[in-house]
Amino acid sequence: MRQLLSTNTAGIAAGTVAGNMVFTAASAIDVATMKRVSEADTIKDETRVILQRIERTLAEAGCTLRDLAKVTCFVSEEEHRLDFAAAWRDLLAPGPYPSRAMVRMDLVSDCRVQVDAIAVRPAGEGKD
Repeated sequence: MRQLLSTNTAGIAAGTVAGNMVFTAASAIDVATMKRVSEADTIKDETRVILQRIERTLAEAGCTLRDLAKVTCFVSEEEHRLDFAAAWRDLLAPGPYPSRAMVRMDLVSDCRVQVDAIAVRPAGEGKD
């Protein structure tokens, strides 16, 4: 059995709970305008917005950023890779840091960063 978490105005779920696993993804795009939100000016700011969005979704499932097990991070340009990695390290300090893959690819609109994440629910956090 699976449970969909908050759904945005476009009808897209912020995440899915399946057993003890939580699957979520985020970008700093406003779905109403399909443009990057104004507070995502720098790569660090964009990464912060994304992590805040992931954190809210994980909280809905009884998790925190510390429960992240695996993330796939996408950057739109190679030159964003190091800025993203530094922001990720700083924003998740002091760790633990989940396993991470990073891919350079075209992203929607003016999105420069996107994160796909998998977390494991702590023992005793609901059963599906």
